[in-house]
Amino acid sequence: MSSKQDVQLALHLSAFMLSLLLVISISIDTFRGIPFYDDANYLDLQFWICVLLIILYAVEVYNADDSWRYLGRHFIFLLLIMPYLTLFDWWGIQLSTEAAYLFRFIPLIRGYIAFTLIAYGLLRNLMAGLLVTYIVVLFSFIYYCSLIFYVLEVNVNPQLHSFWDSLWYACMTATTAGCSIQAVTAVGKVISVLLALAGMMLLPVFTVYLTNIIRYGHIREES
Repeated sequence: MSSKQDVQLALHLSAFMLSLLLVISISIDTFRGIPFYDDANYLDLQFWICVLLIILYAVEVYNADDSWRYLGRHFIFLLLIMPYLTLFDWWGIQLSTEAAYLFRFIPLIRGYIAFTLIAYGLLRNLMAGLLVTYIVVLFSFIYYCSLIFYVLEVNVNPQLHSFWDSLWYACMTATTAGCSIQAVTAVGKVISVLLALAGMMLLPVFTVYLTNIIRYGHIREES
């Protein structure tokens, strides 16, 4: 790879690692039941991580062959890494606990995008790169949905007793196998639909990948 590609790969890897740090922070707060929206330490953590992501984004724009074109085509990245919770706190905007929790996930989408670019940059085999990307996207999506579902349903759903119940629900819904736990909130029902759709769209990728491996193996043997 060229030096510019190496720089871009390093930037994407840094963005992914920062997003991973946010995932760990969200998970710890969820498991411990910490009221994160009133926690100044968390707001500071997310603010500085978002600032670093914005700096990485600015470097990417600067290193692009056509900076203005890159900025226009990837402007959505900037919207995904803004420290919304800190801005709301500065402006005195009050959010519900559930809404604030959902806003915490917005910068993580940048981590998704960064990882897909890392997978394509590191893996020469296109099919292998697609498989790894799909695996991470699918399992991360299931995990994030289980966190959101747990926060929204734990106090109103008598069938939900712990985060592991929520994770089991997310896995069973994504595989379309069904689960005895049923969503009772509006957002929880939307998550159920999204999990089922994600499972139906992404799980067949594994079958296609394994089929291609077997087919190429037979072709090599015959040749």
